[in-house]
Amino acid sequence: MNITIGIDPDFVKSGVAVIHGKTIIHLESLSFVDMFEYIAAAGPKEEVLIKLENPSAIKPLFGAKVKNKRAVREKICQDVGKCKATGSLIQQVLESQGYKVKLVTPLKGSVKRMAKSSDKYFNQLTGWKGRSNEDKRDAALVALYG
Repeated sequence: MNITIGIDPDFVKSGVAVIHGKTIIHLESLSFVDMFEYIAAAGPKEEVLIKLENPSAIKPLFGAKVKNKRAVREKICQDVGKCKATGSLIQQVLESQGYKVKLVTPLKGSVKRMAKSSDKYFNQLTGWKGRSNEDKRDAALVALYG
Protein backbone atom coordinates (compact mmCIF):
# COMPACT_ATOMS: atom_id res chain seq x y z
CA MET A 1 0.00 0.00 0.00
CA ASN A 2 1.49 3.31 -1.06
CA ILE A 3 -1.16 5.64 0.33
CA THR A 4 -2.76 5.57 3.76
CA ILE A 5 -5.90 7.58 4.38
CA GLY A 6 -6.83 8.22 7.99
CA ILE A 7 -10.41 9.12 8.83
CA ASP A 8 -11.78 10.61 12.04
CA PRO A 9 -15.53 10.11 11.46
CA ASP A 10 -17.94 12.85 12.40
CA PHE A 11 -21.60 13.47 11.64
CA VAL A 12 -21.11 16.87 9.96
CA LYS A 13 -17.53 16.83 8.60
CA SER A 14 -14.96 14.08 9.06
CA GLY A 15 -11.25 14.67 9.40
CA VAL A 16 -9.35 13.08 6.50
CA ALA A 17 -5.57 12.72 6.21
CA VAL A 18 -3.65 11.43 3.19
CA ILE A 19 -0.27 9.94 4.07
CA HIS A 20 2.46 8.69 1.73
CA GLY A 21 5.01 6.67 3.68
CA LYS A 22 5.28 8.72 6.88
CA THR A 23 4.67 12.08 5.18
CA ILE A 24 1.39 13.95 5.44
CA ILE A 25 0.30 14.99 1.95
CA HIS A 26 -3.14 16.51 2.70
CA LEU A 27 -5.35 17.23 5.69
CA GLU A 28 -9.03 17.91 4.99
CA SER A 29 -12.34 18.26 6.77
CA LEU A 30 -15.00 16.84 4.46
CA SER A 31 -18.72 16.15 4.36
CA PHE A 32 -19.92 12.56 3.99
CA VAL A 33 -20.42 12.72 0.20
CA ASP A 34 -17.34 14.85 -0.52
CA MET A 35 -15.15 12.41 1.42
CA PHE A 36 -15.91 9.52 -0.96
CA GLU A 37 -15.17 11.66 -4.02
CA TYR A 38 -11.92 12.80 -2.39
CA ILE A 39 -10.86 9.23 -1.57
CA ALA A 40 -11.68 8.06 -5.11
CA ALA A 41 -9.31 10.73 -6.47
CA ALA A 42 -6.47 9.73 -4.09
CA GLY A 43 -5.29 6.81 -6.19
CA PRO A 44 -6.05 3.26 -7.30
CA LYS A 45 -7.96 1.23 -4.68
CA GLU A 46 -5.27 -1.44 -4.55
CA GLU A 47 -2.71 1.20 -3.51
CA VAL A 48 -4.86 2.75 -0.77
CA LEU A 49 -5.25 1.57 2.83
CA ILE A 50 -8.03 3.25 4.80
CA LYS A 51 -7.48 3.54 8.56
CA LEU A 52 -10.82 4.41 10.10
CA GLU A 53 -11.02 5.45 13.73
CA ASN A 54 -13.55 3.10 15.30
CA PRO A 55 -15.85 5.16 17.54
CA SER A 56 -17.61 1.94 18.58
CA ALA A 57 -14.51 1.13 20.63
CA ILE A 58 -15.17 4.16 22.85
CA LYS A 59 -16.52 3.11 26.23
CA PRO A 60 -20.01 4.30 27.20
CA LEU A 61 -20.34 7.37 29.40
CA PHE A 62 -22.43 6.05 32.27
CA GLY A 63 -20.94 5.39 35.68
CA ALA A 64 -19.86 7.11 38.87
CA LYS A 65 -17.05 9.06 37.17
CA VAL A 66 -19.44 11.12 35.08
CA LYS A 67 -20.01 14.39 36.92
CA ASN A 68 -22.00 16.19 34.23
CA LYS A 69 -25.65 17.05 34.52
CA ARG A 70 -28.06 14.67 32.86
CA ALA A 71 -28.80 16.95 29.89
CA VAL A 72 -25.08 17.34 29.19
CA ARG A 73 -24.53 13.56 29.38
CA GLU A 74 -27.45 12.94 27.04
CA LYS A 75 -26.11 15.45 24.49
CA ILE A 76 -22.66 13.84 24.64
CA CYS A 77 -24.20 10.39 24.18
CA GLN A 78 -26.21 11.57 21.17
CA ASP A 79 -23.11 13.07 19.56
CA VAL A 80 -21.08 9.90 20.17
CA GLY A 81 -23.95 7.86 18.72
CA LYS A 82 -23.92 10.00 15.56
CA CYS A 83 -20.16 9.46 15.19
CA LYS A 84 -20.56 5.70 15.69
CA ALA A 85 -23.27 5.53 13.03
CA THR A 86 -21.25 7.68 10.62
CA GLY A 87 -18.15 5.52 11.14
CA SER A 88 -20.14 2.36 10.46
CA LEU A 89 -21.62 3.82 7.26
CA ILE A 90 -18.21 5.01 6.06
CA GLN A 91 -16.82 1.51 6.58
CA GLN A 92 -19.73 -0.11 4.71
CA VAL A 93 -19.50 2.24 1.73
CA LEU A 94 -15.70 1.98 1.38
CA GLU A 95 -15.68 -1.81 1.68
CA SER A 96 -18.51 -2.08 -0.86
CA GLN A 97 -16.38 0.04 -3.22
CA GLY A 98 -13.46 -2.39 -2.84
CA TYR A 99 -11.20 -0.48 -0.42
CA LYS A 100 -9.21 -2.21 2.31
CA VAL A 101 -10.45 -0.72 5.59
CA LYS A 102 -8.66 -1.20 8.90
CA LEU A 103 -10.60 -0.20 12.01
CA VAL A 104 -8.35 1.57 14.51
CA THR A 105 -9.08 1.87 18.22
CA PRO A 106 -9.05 5.55 19.20
CA LEU A 107 -5.52 6.46 20.25
CA LYS A 108 -4.87 7.31 23.89
CA GLY A 109 -2.13 8.86 25.95
CA SER A 110 -0.47 12.19 26.56
CA VAL A 111 1.21 12.42 23.14
CA LYS A 112 -2.13 11.93 21.39
CA ARG A 113 -3.87 14.44 23.65
CA MET A 114 -1.17 17.07 23.09
CA ALA A 115 -0.95 16.46 19.33
CA LYS A 116 -4.73 16.69 18.98
CA SER A 117 -5.08 19.88 21.01
CA SER A 118 -1.90 21.76 19.99
CA ASP A 119 -1.16 22.49 16.34
CA LYS A 120 2.42 23.49 17.20
CA TYR A 121 3.08 20.17 18.95
CA PHE A 122 1.40 18.26 16.11
CA ASN A 123 3.53 20.06 13.50
CA GLN A 124 6.68 19.33 15.50
CA LEU A 125 5.72 15.64 15.89
CA THR A 126 4.70 15.03 12.27
CA GLY A 127 6.56 17.61 10.20
CA TRP A 128 3.29 19.09 8.90
CA LYS A 129 3.60 22.78 8.08
CA GLY A 130 0.03 23.68 7.12
CA ARG A 131 -3.07 24.61 9.07
CA SER A 132 -5.11 21.99 10.90
CA ASN A 133 -7.94 21.50 13.35
CA GLU A 134 -8.50 18.74 15.92
CA ASP A 135 -10.38 16.47 13.50
CA LYS A 136 -7.70 16.76 10.82
CA ARG A 137 -4.93 16.15 13.36
CA ASP A 138 -6.78 13.14 14.76
CA ALA A 139 -7.16 11.68 11.25
CA ALA A 140 -3.43 12.12 10.64
CA LEU A 141 -2.57 10.45 13.95
CA VAL A 142 -4.85 7.51 13.07
CA ALA A 143 -3.15 7.16 9.67
CA LEU A 144 0.38 7.48 11.04
CA TYR A 145 0.15 5.55 14.31
CA GLY A 146 -3.08 3.53 14.20
